[in-house]
Amino acid sequence: LVGRSIQSVLNQPYKDFEIIVVDDGSTDNTEEVVKSFNEPRIRYIRHDQNRGGSAARNTGIKKARGEYIAFQDSDDEWLPEKLEKQMRVFESAPAEVGVVYTDMWRIDSKGQRHYWKSPGYNKENNIINCKWFDDVKNIGIQTVVIKRECFEKAGIFDEEFRRFIDLELFLRLSKYCRFYHLKSPLVIYYDVGEGISHNV
Repeated sequence: LVGRSIQSVLNQPYKDFEIIVVDDGSTDNTEEVVKSFNEPRIRYIRHDQNRGGSAARNTGIKKARGEYIAFQDSDDEWLPEKLEKQMRVFESAPAEVGVVYTDMWRIDSKGQRHYWKSPGYNKENNIINCKWFDDVKNIGIQTVVIKRECFEKAGIFDEEFRRFIDLELFLRLSKYCRFYHLKSPLVIYYDVGEGISHNV
């Protein structure tokens, strides 16, 4: 799965990026798969033990060199032109826009595809001044691109959280920047009915 995920990023027409793969103490052949790409833009970092999603993402943020940060889970895919379209928004949007997010295709456990409409879908203005919980609820972390300067204001992921780490971050980010909803499904999210998001 991680190989498919990495390849979906490498397939982006927008090429000015680095990929930081944070291996959170896995026991499979993740390192072997990552290094098989032989791609200088990929950096592999391994945690000696499993520390959770927040810690893994924070490691990536701290090691990143770019002005913008995006996230990708090992079992999901970016569709072509995701980065290109989002970076085009940043070029034309007001300076207070710090987060650009998109819609998704959700693939369920039966392999059926469903359109995931992110919050703000019915608003006429794509730029959202988030004031309410529902403004950021159900934004997929895989869909966002965030200005680095926003993390400097709001902080990074809270490592005390095992779940809802992205929601809690978005709530903090909403105090310092505005969100732009790109109404296009640019991520494939595989919801296989397992994992931390299904552990009530």
